[in-house]
Amino acid sequence: MKNTTIAKVSTALIAMLSQMALAGEKVDQTLDAAPDSIVQIEHIAGKAEIIGWDKPEVSVKGELGDDTEEFIFKRNGKSIEIKVEVIQKKSWGNWNGNKVDGDNLVIHVPQGSRVEYSTTNADVGVKNIRGSSDIEVVNGDINATALLGRITLESVNGDIRASGIKGEVYVDAVNGDINIEQISGNLIEAESVNGDIKASTSATDLSVETVNGNIDFTMAQVSSVDAQTVNGDIELTMSLMAGAGVKANSVGGKIKLNLPADVAAKFDLEAHAGGSITNNLSDDRTREAKYGPREWLQFTTGNPDATVDVTTVHGRIVIDTQ
Repeated sequence: MKNTTIAKVSTALIAMLSQMALAGEKVDQTLDAAPDSIVQIEHIAGKAEIIGWDKPEVSVKGELGDDTEEFIFKRNGKSIEIKVEVIQKKSWGNWNGNKVDGDNLVIHVPQGSRVEYSTTNADVGVKNIRGSSDIEVVNGDINATALLGRITLESVNGDIRASGIKGEVYVDAVNGDINIEQISGNLIEAESVNGDIKASTSATDLSVETVNGNIDFTMAQVSSVDAQTVNGDIELTMSLMAGAGVKANSVGGKIKLNLPADVAAKFDLEAHAGGSITNNLSDDRTREAKYGPREWLQFTTGNPDATVDVTTVHGRIVIDTQ
């Protein structure tokens, strides 16, 4: 009995030590995984590539950073945890966008996995994931391709690029540009404080907001659009579905809507405090307030079954044909 206990303890220690690595060491480890696993990945710095494949396993290959204290790679039911713990340094609290040396990892997961990834100072690429993806970066860029499901991409100091995505998409950058292409599904929500947002999409519902950045969206047929900016410009090229509702407003930026010549909608346009309105869609012309710099324009085209409401404080509104 005593020898059996010792053997079990030894086996457990070997298994635990196999999941640990020294600083700067190469790593090449694999765990069996369910096709719809939950894969949680966390590290401090470096670079990571997360790739979906058709194998029922999770694989981690690459090199750990010089400040690695422990590498954790374990399974708990359907959950797989990948975590790199480092020696605590003040430099890891770098919030100014400068990159620091760290891990270089390539992680393969089952395509149906739900991926949750977080880092402080790293660039990440994620592709071919058919479950949901939740990617959070403080200082670093995100490059996402060929994803399905509910997609959340967030970076504080970095650019976000996404293409070939189908599902509900939530994208948020504080200091960085957002560029999304070939996005299909129902909903896109995108926000940026100091960065531009540009997209080409067939999504039907859009909510987009910037503070100091431009918005440029080319869409197919839309059902609901809400676009807002403070000091940036908005340009939307789209067709309107029956019953669609479009809202756009700015403080000082230009708003331009490019619509089909035969669009059927009710338009309500308003400019305050020195703003202006240009209507190239119909012969209707603006009206000006008797007192003050306000002007507005209300008109309809065709047999209206959609609404377009646009407001600016001291920017310019342009309604044009495609």
